[in-house]
Amino acid sequence: MQIESIEIRNFRLFRSTELRGLPRLAIVVGANGSGKSALFDVFSFLKDALTQNVHSAVARRGGYRELVSRGQTGPLSIVVKFRPVA
Repeated sequence: MQIESIEIRNFRLFRSTELRGLPRLAIVVGANGSGKSALFDVFSFLKDALTQNVHSAVARRGGYRELVSRGQTGPLSIVVKFRPVA
């Protein structure tokens, strides 16, 4: 599977983030507090939501108020576009 793009809205510090044209191997580098762990938690959150349920995935992270971007009231949105690789 090849991830082609990721769109994240109102998830932790990602108010509106789009990652496109991702290579097969990527290295994530950044200063403390820049969102490296939050980016990886997106995938963990999706796994928990799909294998358990969304309520459990949210509760595991301290509730909706801990997940939604500070000062935002809109819904969380995560879109991952991928394709199979032969």
